[in-house]
Amino acid sequence: MILLGHNGAGKSTFINFLLGFYVRLSDHPFLPHFKKFLPKLNKKDLGYAPEAALLDLNMSARDYFDMIATLRGVKRYDADTLLKKVALDVDTNMPIKKYSKGMKQRFLLSLALLGNPKTLVLDEPTSGLDPFGRLEIEKLLIGLKSDHDFIISTHSLELAMAMEDEIWILKEGKIEYRGYPKSIEELKSLLLQHRPEKIQ
Repeated sequence: MILLGHNGAGKSTFINFLLGFYVRLSDHPFLPHFKKFLPKLNKKDLGYAPEAALLDLNMSARDYFDMIATLRGVKRYDADTLLKKVALDVDTNMPIKKYSKGMKQRFLLSLALLGNPKTLVLDEPTSGLDPFGRLEIEKLLIGLKSDHDFIISTHSLELAMAMEDEIWILKEGKIEYRGYPKSIEELKSLLLQHRPEKIQ
């Protein structure tokens, strides 16, 4: 599932509701509409990567894997294998402050893979990356499709089409479209049809 829409459309709110960050429908005006569209997911079998995590830059990949594994109850994992899956060739003991922006994005994805969850929930996985970095993330995600389902919030039409998954277009807290556009031109046309009156 790929979530598209303008800033403020509700993409991140939808993801936060899936993850259990909102408990009551009254917590956000978009939630009553979203509730009927929620897929049946086992929250224990989700891997999540936020758009921008407040990483402790003095910690290493090894530190983070140990911490997240403890929080998620993952007994065994191989840090080198997780990093290899996201094409990140680093010393697991090197501080994250030495990572580039693209390396940090791939590292967040590796944390989401910890415990081999069935569904990966990704909020803007290519945000802030240059064209080469975006292509690298797209290639990684496509390569993971055989082993994982995805729920991805993005502004990238290229990523949306490349994943060949069902696309949902959100507008002002409502899901206006669900389907499989055949081309990026068709997708652009759909977005124009469902554009908000005011761009935020």
